[in-house]
Amino acid sequence: MTAFRIATRDDDATVRALLRETAMPSWADMAIEREPSSYDWAVIAEEDGDVVGVYIASVLPAHVDGHPSRLGYLGGLRVKPSHRRRIRHLREGYASVPMLAPERVPWWFTTIGSDNAVARRLLEAGVRGLPRYHFRGEYVTYALPTSRGRRRGIWRRGADVALHNALAARFQCSPVLDDGVVDRAGDFFVCDGGTAALWDQRAFKRVVARRYRTPSLIPLYNAYARLFHRVPLPRQGGALDHTFIAFFAMESPSVAALEDLFSHCRTPVATIGMHAENPLRAIVERFKPMSVRSRIYAVSFDGTTPPNGRPCQPEAALL
Repeated sequence: MTAFRIATRDDDATVRALLRETAMPSWADMAIEREPSSYDWAVIAEEDGDVVGVYIASVLPAHVDGHPSRLGYLGGLRVKPSHRRRIRHLREGYASVPMLAPERVPWWFTTIGSDNAVARRLLEAGVRGLPRYHFRGEYVTYALPTSRGRRRGIWRRGADVALHNALAARFQCSPVLDDGVVDRAGDFFVCDGGTAALWDQRAFKRVVARRYRTPSLIPLYNAYARLFHRVPLPRQGGALDHTFIAFFAMESPSVAALEDLFSHCRTPVATIGMHAENPLRAIVERFKPMSVRSRIYAVSFDGTTPPNGRPCQPEAALL
């Protein structure tokens, strides 16, 4: 029998290690390393006194059908290799989610990498004892070179909570901004018809290049990136030097608006996420970004079907 418990400060090193040890496989294996304090709670799975896995979760203020609500976010599932492919662990782990959550929420959401075919097949199959995963669209996270920035006088420092929420309410799972978030989430900017924040999270969340298939080519690529204003990559074992473009909401986005926002960024890379049908994608892709595709799911533990009337646009900086 697997036991599940809320992690404490004494478990910080264990949680960090499990999050660090599992990289996302591709030509560059990238791992997300985070401080345990950067999410609401973590749950540790133990069997016979040994830690076999961990998941992290948060409750986020988010829009549902245009109205403020609170939704659960599931992320950071890590299972030791020796205990993978055991459906019992999954059933028991999912059963612990609503029991250990600090508050009840109408439904949950999560993202799964589009290349993670094994997890997608399992969770989309409707296996007895697991929650229902309802596909809600593709989500793309872009890494953009801020060297393409130009100061154009479009953005000015400040926050407009009401404007952001009015624009963000057009999307499902989009963040509900309030003064508390503004106080902790980086440098906020406003313009005519738009809001954004530049949120540097490197102090508590890092994207680390665990392994390159051909690490000897990275210095050559970075020389090319400097010349042609592309995204520079970290050395193997190093962290991506990036800032999130967070809480971005704009009535009429433009190339000039992004160029101006890049000019305020203090890192060589800026990261932003959006649903795959967002018109902003056509503008972002003009900056020759790198990208990672995921799939968004609404997760139901009680058998109900979450609403599906609007595109899903969670905030990448909060995931």
